[in-house]
Parts: sequence; C-alpha cells; structure tokens
Amino acid sequence: MDIPDLSGLGLAEKEQKILESAIHVFSEKGFSAATTSEIAKNAGVAEGTIFRYFKTKKDILRGILVQTINIMSGKVVIEAVEKILNDSEGKELRVVLKEFIHDRIKLVDHIFPMARVIITEALFHEDVREAIYQNIIARVMITIRRFHKQMVERGLIRSDIEPELLIKTILGNLVVLIAQRKLFGDKFELDDIDKEVDKIIDVILYGIAGDKE
Repeated sequence: MDIPDLSGLGLAEKEQKILESAIHVFSEKGFSAATTSEIAKNAGVAEGTIFRYFKTKKDILRGILVQTINIMSGKVVIEAVEKILNDSEGKELRVVLKEFIHDRIKLVDHIFPMARVIITEALFHEDVREAIYQNIIARVMITIRRFHKQMVERGLIRSDIEPELLIKTILGNLVVLIAQRKLFGDKFELDDIDKEVDKIIDVILYGIAGDKE
C-alpha cells in the first residue's frame, strides 16, 4: 500500500517512522488487532521508543488523524474551494453557490469514512480540533472573505451580511443535506440531489418569509 509522505511536517525522525509504520500496520490488521510491538518492529525502533512520543495506541491513531488533516487539507479540501470562489468573477451568485455545494457533497462522499472518524475524535481532543481550525477553517475563511467582498461590490450580497454569517448559512444547510443522505437515507427521499441543492440555494438567496400582500 502507499504510505503518505509525512516529511516536511516538522516531525522528529523517529516520530515520523512510528506514524508511517502505524498507518501500515493499522491498514493491514485493523486498529484493534494491531499491537505497539508490531508498530515498533515495522518502524525499526524499540517498543519503548513509541511511548516517548505516544502514551497509548489510541494516541498514535490521533497522531495519524492530525497529520492526515495536515496533509489532506490543502489538496483535498482547500484547493477546490479556492478555485470555485476565486473564479467567481462575472458569474451569478446562484451559479457559484451551486458549484460550491455540489463540490462539497462530492468531497464528503469521497472522504466520509475518514471524516466521520476525524469529527468523532475532534469532539474529545484539542489537538485534532486545532489541526482542523488551522489547516481548514482559518484558510477557507480567507477565501470566503475575499469572495464576500467581491460579491458585495457587485451588489449580489447585502453589505450588512458578514462573511462568517454567509458561510454559516451555507454550511448549515449543507450539513443537514449531508446528514439526510448519509445518516437518514432511508427516512428522506432525495432522488434528485440537483433539485435539493436548488431548493437550498433558494432559501439562502430569498429567505423563508412569505410575500406580503
């Protein structure tokens, strides 16, 4: 199997070897069946060396998750968002929003098993949350603010709507749609995802209030 290249992340050489070995052993035997002695042997270090960097086997898994976020965030998560929003000049807001939402749905479909593990671990571990914030949220918000400024200047977004509120509104609707598809697919009829996306965009653009007579 291909082992992710962890070089360039500022890790100590032995820590890097341990994580790369753990990725290999976990993928071959599963987390529960894998042992720290196997990880140490595969890494070419003493088993005691592992515990200089990681207190438990679960800490090794968490270390892998943090470095996975570091590695994947740019190419997998960030680049597509930047391309869509940076190429928005001259496009209608509905078109940009539709491209963005469809791209995020496609991304979640691709990485959902790993994303579920990362989110679960983030609920309990500050280092995972910090990795998500620094590598994904903070970087995306730079692009969102630039996109927001452009849309306000074109008169397509109200100037009193802050960038943070804009992304909360979009992601809030997107998270619900993803939950319906991934967690409650048997409870909701979502045969035409394109129509569902159009409905979400209508709510984002026009709100939920009825017309006044």
